[in-house]
Amino acid sequence: ESVTVLLCGTSGCGKSTLSALLGSRLGITTVVSTDSIRHMMRSFANEKENPLLWASTYHAGECLDPVAVAEAKAKKKAKKMAGVSQSITKDEVTDGQNSSKSDIRTSEMGSSAAERPSPKQMAIEGYKAQSEMVIDSLDRLITAWEERKESVVV
Repeated sequence: ESVTVLLCGTSGCGKSTLSALLGSRLGITTVVSTDSIRHMMRSFANEKENPLLWASTYHAGECLDPVAVAEAKAKKKAKKMAGVSQSITKDEVTDGQNSSKSDIRTSEMGSSAAERPSPKQMAIEGYKAQSEMVIDSLDRLITAWEERKESVVV
């Protein structure tokens, strides 16, 4: 039987230190960081093909298109609002009680689509986009370790 220990946390919080200590204490010889996975992935794509992969986590947002991020956020918000408006009963809609609310929703969605994300939001979206790339490779690696009945600390 194999064990996979996945540690998560912000940069500098001690994940690597804790991973090494846990691995040693539990007798797990395979200890891998997501930085090493990203480094391995870089051997398959050059910086021009995938600048996000090559960027520092702190600068990953600079590789994203702010307009595309704003559009994606607006789409997500519109989808969420559509779910809310569908939950309104037919009686309420027939009475016209919510017509002003739906007008407000429409104007909010329209204005949010035009808003450019803040640098902080771009940094967060860059981090999330980079994490999505790494998680796919990490998933395949963990599956391979499980098939070989090898334990790992990530």
